[in-house]
Amino acid sequence: MRSLVTLFFILCSCIALSQNQFTLDRLEKDFSECSDCKGNYAYFNSCQAINKISDIENEHLIDFHTGASRYYGTVWRQQAEETKLETGISLYQSYLEEIQPHIKKPDSMHCTIYAYEGLKAGLNQIQQKRLEKIHKQIWKSREHAGWSIGYILVKYFDWKAYLIIHPDAKEYNHCLKSYKKNKSYPVWKQPNIPLEAFYIIGSDDEVVNDLLVANEFGWGFSEQGIHTWLTRYKELKECNWLGAPSKKNQEYNSDKPLFISTKFEDYKDYDSHVMIFPPK
Repeated sequence: MRSLVTLFFILCSCIALSQNQFTLDRLEKDFSECSDCKGNYAYFNSCQAINKISDIENEHLIDFHTGASRYYGTVWRQQAEETKLETGISLYQSYLEEIQPHIKKPDSMHCTIYAYEGLKAGLNQIQQKRLEKIHKQIWKSREHAGWSIGYILVKYFDWKAYLIIHPDAKEYNHCLKSYKKNKSYPVWKQPNIPLEAFYIIGSDDEVVNDLLVANEFGWGFSEQGIHTWLTRYKELKECNWLGAPSKKNQEYNSDKPLFISTKFEDYKDYDSHVMIFPPK
């Protein structure tokens, strides 16, 4: 059986390894493989973007099973602060005491924070600063959102956006009308996002699959930005804000992990999606 050091060297040599003992067979299938750098984008390094999120996911996976990770979902923290243990302290305080000896700084995560970490890693410093400047000019101090970053990527960075929508989606007719009128995705009370194409789930699945296969990295959001995610070829990668920092903490809340990867064709949580890819 390969050692952990060998395994991580093969995957990407992204993170320092834990010395704790755990079952390799159980974890190996869940490791996030790093990029083989085949991306071919004009102004975006998809290799660095993918490796960044792989770093985060793999570090979390090891620490989740061997102790406690510094990463956790924003809503998990809220609920953990309200959950009192028999010792009289909150679940969150207990978690802080557990990671303190390891000098780990807690890092709160939700879907947009996670996706933005990957996006930033693929942009150079000049691009990052420009994106932030434009965001502040348009939305002042408002937090990043899937649709706000998406709008900037399309309008100012020449990325291409595509709408993938189920015919039964509640916004289907509204979106179809907007596409026919000016080829855009209508965001409520915000600037519309220009679209390259309008694809219907169930009818255009082959075309969507080809689009995904051709792109190592994509920025995406669902149903007006209620959820933000990334794509890595055919995989939709997301962060679950209920995700706990350790296996023993997870039993108090959601049974879903903090980071989830699903084939896009199998993703059924929402009925409309906007996917945005860098220029080649």
